[in-house]
Order: sequence, then C-alpha cells, then structure tokens
Amino acid sequence: MSRVWERTRGVSPVIGVVILVGIVAILAATIGVFALGFSEQQPTQAPQVAIVADYSERTTGNGEYLNLSFSSGETVYKDTLSVVMADVKRSDGSDVTLDADPIQTQASTRITSGTRITIHQDHFTGAESEHLDLSDATLRLVWNPADEPESETYVIYRWPDPSQRN
Repeated sequence: MSRVWERTRGVSPVIGVVILVGIVAILAATIGVFALGFSEQQPTQAPQVAIVADYSERTTGNGEYLNLSFSSGETVYKDTLSVVMADVKRSDGSDVTLDADPIQTQASTRITSGTRITIHQDHFTGAESEHLDLSDATLRLVWNPADEPESETYVIYRWPDPSQRN
C-alpha cells in the first residue's frame, strides 16, 4: 500500500501547480488586454479655464456687449476654440447671426490668463442699423482639439450659467 500512496501524493501537487500556473497566465493576459486596450481609447481632456463674463446692458454706440476675460487656467490655442451664440437680436426684435468669431479676430495664438474678448455689434450680420440686444442670448465656448480629428468637442464655458437663468 505504501507504493500506491506515494504515487498518488506525487501526482496531486504537480496537477495543482499546473492548474495554478494556467489560472495566473489567463488572469495576467486578461488584465494586460484591459489595461493596454483602454488606455489608448481614453478621450482627450478638455482644458480647464476660468472665465469671467461682464455683460453690459447699457446702450452704447454698438448696443449691448459682452466681455469674456480668461482669469486663470490652462493655456488654450485659439485654433481650438470657437464661439457659438443663439437668440441674439437687434433692438427691434429681429434675429442677427454671428458673422465673425470674436476669438479668432481678437485673441493671440495662445490664450492665457489675462486674455479679454469683447463681443459686440460688429461681429453680427444684420445688426448694423440697430442696437444689439443680448438680454436673451446664450453663448457657448466650444473646444475642439485640432490635432486629433477623432476626438470629441467640449463646451468649456456657457453664458449665462444655465442654473442662474430666469
């Protein structure tokens, strides 16, 4: 009986080690696929910027205007930013459209802290003879990374803040 007992004891540890090595290899391969596969698919992070809006309701020669001041945050290139405005009107109530992107016409190549953009009547088609009315207007500052065509666009600033809208 001792011979049978010795053979059985010798086979069990070998089978256990083979199974354990197989499980470890499968787990390592699975973790490697997830770790390496998902790191390439992560979307580009939008830049973090702090912008202060100064809206003037007073009627100047150009009507109402909006100043956007970049107060802090990451450096952004103007080629990656665009202004989208909606519900902009003339003082008689008719719609006007944004003709020239104020960021492209006013900002330097690199937008950093201290950059200031003014949005006024001259940026809109159809507002030449009337004062500009921004009281119901909305603005979105959209970031689109130019060097990565497959990446998504992000709205990095909204005016007015949707939570403070009447």
